[in-house]
Amino acid sequence: MTAEKSAGFPMSQVYELGKVTVFYIPSHKLDDPRYYHGTQTARMATHEFLMHRYRAYTQSPTPVKGYWVDLNGQLVHDVMERFEVSFGSETEFERLIEFLIELCDRLTEDAIYVTRGERSFLVQRKPG
Repeated sequence: MTAEKSAGFPMSQVYELGKVTVFYIPSHKLDDPRYYHGTQTARMATHEFLMHRYRAYTQSPTPVKGYWVDLNGQLVHDVMERFEVSFGSETEFERLIEFLIELCDRLTEDAIYVTRGERSFLVQRKPG
């Protein structure tokens, strides 16, 4: 008997999704009409992108408060919503980063905080 079966779960019932990737978006910008693209909210665009690319994601609307120092050296804080998606391909990670750069531009955010596995990143909007 294998260790997996003796532990109570056969590995044939477990499907690995890949590394967990998490990012945070300011709650108040997700549905704000100032950040619509046509008739699509940032929340709708994020949902559509994640479902189309990865076929699943988790979104936590619970208030997560983020703190950081902005480009002017000022302490800033905001209530964020947490999005989590899993995939194994680094190509897919690059595609998510491209989407988040576009989202930064759209939301006029300096950066979006992202974690992938044990690493963390700031995805910044395009200069200019």
